[in-house]
Amino acid sequence: MSQVTIYLEDDTLDAAKSAAARAGLSLSRWFAQFAEAEKRQRGTDRSLFWAEIDRLRAEGGDDGLDVLLGPDRHGDLGVDAPRESL
Repeated sequence: MSQVTIYLEDDTLDAAKSAAARAGLSLSRWFAQFAEAEKRQRGTDRSLFWAEIDRLRAEGGDDGLDVLLGPDRHGDLGVDAPRESL
Protein backbone atom coordinates (compact mmCIF):
# COMPACT_ATOMS: atom_id res chain seq x y z
CA MET A 1 0.00 0.00 0.00
CA SER A 2 1.31 3.46 -0.89
CA GLN A 3 1.39 6.64 1.11
CA VAL A 4 0.41 10.01 -0.31
CA THR A 5 1.15 13.51 0.94
CA ILE A 6 -1.39 16.20 0.13
CA TYR A 7 -1.50 19.89 0.94
CA LEU A 8 -4.76 21.51 2.01
CA GLU A 9 -5.82 24.86 3.37
CA ASP A 10 -6.46 24.63 7.12
CA ASP A 11 -10.21 25.16 6.78
CA THR A 12 -10.39 22.47 4.07
CA LEU A 13 -8.54 20.03 6.31
CA ASP A 14 -10.91 20.83 9.17
CA ALA A 15 -13.89 20.14 6.91
CA ALA A 16 -12.38 16.83 5.78
CA LYS A 17 -11.69 15.79 9.38
CA SER A 18 -15.27 16.62 10.37
CA ALA A 19 -16.68 14.68 7.42
CA ALA A 20 -14.47 11.67 8.21
CA ALA A 21 -15.55 11.75 11.86
CA ARG A 22 -19.23 11.92 10.87
CA ALA A 23 -18.71 8.92 8.59
CA GLY A 24 -16.88 7.04 11.33
CA LEU A 25 -13.74 6.75 9.19
CA SER A 26 -10.13 7.67 9.58
CA LEU A 27 -9.10 10.67 7.52
CA SER A 28 -6.93 8.41 5.37
CA ARG A 29 -9.82 6.01 4.70
CA TRP A 30 -12.17 8.90 3.96
CA PHE A 31 -9.81 10.23 1.27
CA ALA A 32 -9.21 6.70 -0.06
CA GLN A 33 -12.93 6.43 -0.77
CA PHE A 34 -12.61 9.23 -3.33
CA ALA A 35 -9.86 7.38 -5.18
CA GLU A 36 -11.84 4.13 -5.09
CA ALA A 37 -14.95 5.88 -6.42
CA GLU A 38 -12.87 7.38 -9.25
CA LYS A 39 -11.48 3.96 -10.11
CA ARG A 40 -15.00 2.47 -10.22
CA GLN A 41 -16.27 5.38 -12.32
CA ARG A 42 -13.48 5.00 -14.86
CA GLY A 43 -14.30 1.29 -15.20
CA THR A 44 -17.97 2.10 -15.66
CA ASP A 45 -17.19 4.83 -18.19
CA ARG A 46 -15.06 2.41 -20.17
CA SER A 47 -17.83 -0.20 -20.14
CA LEU A 48 -20.37 2.39 -21.24
CA PHE A 49 -18.04 3.59 -23.99
CA TRP A 50 -17.63 0.10 -25.47
CA ALA A 51 -21.35 -0.60 -25.15
CA GLU A 52 -22.00 2.57 -27.16
CA ILE A 53 -19.45 1.47 -29.79
CA ASP A 54 -21.22 -1.89 -30.12
CA ARG A 55 -24.60 -0.17 -30.43
CA LEU A 56 -23.36 2.20 -33.14
CA ARG A 57 -21.79 -0.66 -35.09
CA ALA A 58 -25.03 -2.65 -34.89
CA GLU A 59 -27.03 0.33 -36.14
CA GLY A 60 -24.91 1.45 -39.04
CA GLY A 61 -21.69 -0.44 -39.44
CA ASP A 62 -18.44 1.38 -38.89
CA ASP A 63 -19.91 4.61 -40.27
CA GLY A 64 -21.99 4.88 -37.10
CA LEU A 65 -18.76 5.52 -35.22
CA ASP A 66 -18.46 8.92 -36.90
CA VAL A 67 -21.02 10.18 -34.38
CA LEU A 68 -18.82 9.17 -31.47
CA LEU A 69 -15.27 9.40 -32.81
CA GLY A 70 -15.65 11.99 -35.57
CA PRO A 71 -15.51 11.61 -39.33
CA ASP A 72 -11.75 12.25 -39.44
CA ARG A 73 -10.82 9.46 -37.06
CA HIS A 74 -8.53 7.95 -39.73
CA GLY A 75 -7.29 11.30 -41.09
CA ASP A 76 -3.70 10.73 -40.06
CA LEU A 77 -3.34 7.40 -41.90
CA GLY A 78 -2.48 8.89 -45.27
CA VAL A 79 -3.71 7.86 -48.71
CA ASP A 80 -4.45 4.24 -49.61
CA ALA A 81 -2.21 2.60 -52.16
CA PRO A 82 -3.91 1.72 -55.47
CA ARG A 83 -5.30 -1.80 -55.69
CA GLU A 84 -3.48 -4.32 -57.78
CA SER A 85 -5.42 -6.40 -60.23
CA LEU A 86 -5.47 -10.14 -59.78
